[in-house]
Amino acid sequence: MKSTDTSNKGLQGWAAWFTGLPGSGKSKISKIVCEMLTNEGIVCERIELDTIRKKYVQAPKYTDGERDFVYEKLVDHAAERVQNGINVIMDATAHKRSYRERARKKIKRFIEVMVRCPLAICIERESKRKEGLVAAQMYRRALERKKKGTKFEDLGEVIGVDIPYEENPDAEIIVDSSRGPALENAQTVKDALVRYLNS
Repeated sequence: MKSTDTSNKGLQGWAAWFTGLPGSGKSKISKIVCEMLTNEGIVCERIELDTIRKKYVQAPKYTDGERDFVYEKLVDHAAERVQNGINVIMDATAHKRSYRERARKKIKRFIEVMVRCPLAICIERESKRKEGLVAAQMYRRALERKKKGTKFEDLGEVIGVDIPYEENPDAEIIVDSSRGPALENAQTVKDALVRYLNS
């Protein structure tokens, strides 16, 4: 298979949305997949939700309305890049299926990559994050708030604890990040992604 097969068909690019709970490993896997594709000559641009949020929201509160707004901007940005012939990897939790479905409607060549991971493992991974990161100790504090009523001014509703994550059993690619190392999971996703793009 020639690596140039998936780079472009006409002027349209493609978008692959890596979705999953915070701590599921979607960011790490998406980074590795992007590197793998680039090494094969398939140029792609990786977009993180935090980059879009910082552009439009000065002091994020992580409310439902704010999330709706930021995800709308993310989808619009990705759709514009794809229309300009750029291949895009989207890295964003997207707890509502409606966010992903909006992207599917706006982007002709769209693939949903759902990274599954048990909540207990996500909590364990997230608890090891360094302070200063957006999600640092997010689950621990959300669980404490739910159990004891502790108030955290900088903590909005947390997906997986306060808000459910809506899985899509029909996602084009589904991988369980609790099974096997990130590199192995990334290879599985990359191979599946290439197959979809060439189908």
